[in-house]
Amino acid sequence: MRIRLTRLSNDRHRLAVERPDGSWAEQELETRSVLLHDLVHLAVEAEAGLTDGFWGRLASGADFEELKRAAADPGESGLPLAEALVGPMQAVWHGRLDPDRYVEHARRAAPFVDGAFVERVRARLRRLWGHWQGTPFHQTMELEWPDSGGPP
Repeated sequence: MRIRLTRLSNDRHRLAVERPDGSWAEQELETRSVLLHDLVHLAVEAEAGLTDGFWGRLASGADFEELKRAAADPGESGLPLAEALVGPMQAVWHGRLDPDRYVEHARRAAPFVDGAFVERVRARLRRLWGHWQGTPFHQTMELEWPDSGGPP
């Protein structure tokens, strides 16, 4: 799936995806909190191999409203697990949560989480965030899902 993030202003961006079947989904979003959350999803889900989290479900045809509902339903998909890992990872990114504490809590839901996982996510997120910071206004940052982890 091709992901396109277009920088509209300091406060707004557009998320558009072209799915493998050729269909599209698009939404204009508030940037301050949503963009980082979506990029952390990309980094966490890629490193965890979650194919049915936010990005995988979107690639499979889910619309944005369906994803909101699925995030609250533990039996629905890997999306609740992704959310459980992503929120605290944002706190690690901002320096408000010690990575060791993150591992300690995240392992309850995801035994594969360890210090190396945290470092891989942080490295991937640094690349993604740097790519976004280098994207001029009215230009588009393009990514792929599944994310190969290489340079954007």
